[in-house]
Amino acid sequence: MRMPTYPARIIPGEDGLVLVTFPDVPEAVVCGPGEEAALERAAGVLDVVLSGYAAEARPIPEPSDICGAPMVSTYRFGRAVGPLW
Repeated sequence: MRMPTYPARIIPGEDGLVLVTFPDVPEAVVCGPGEEAALERAAGVLDVVLSGYAAEARPIPEPSDICGAPMVSTYRFGRAVGPLW
């Protein structure tokens, strides 16, 4: 099964933390101590949020094609119809 890949928005903070948000999945927000760490955490956050969508029978958003945006793949979430846990 192909895992969805979503464009991410990276927002550096003054304190060294980096915030990652997803235009297609607004509930998915994560930060980390630097861009690499924040992007690594982002896949797990996408899994949790998309699992919540599925548990609530909400449609899974289609990833948009934002030119030049970093893309983040979920670890294990495909087009499941229920929660993953």
